[in-house]
Amino acid sequence: MTCRHLLIHCTVSAAPAFGTVPSKDVCSACPHYDGPARGLGDIVHTVAEVTGVAAVVHAVAPNCGCQQRRQALNERFPKAP
Repeated sequence: MTCRHLLIHCTVSAAPAFGTVPSKDVCSACPHYDGPARGLGDIVHTVAEVTGVAAVVHAVAPNCGCQQRRQALNERFPKAP
């Protein structure tokens, strides 16, 4: 996995357990991941961010469960290899 946040978020919290290159399983659940799309969840997340829908949803319902839906959609509809 390649992620622009790897050095900022993951190495601080995951370095003792995963080193500087966390496994695919660690990145698949990361709320900060913004590398290449892993599946439908990442595509929906990107569209919501670009259109401003995500900002409105988070303003109305800060604990909306977006990350859980993103992860579930990625697992159910992964990117084709």
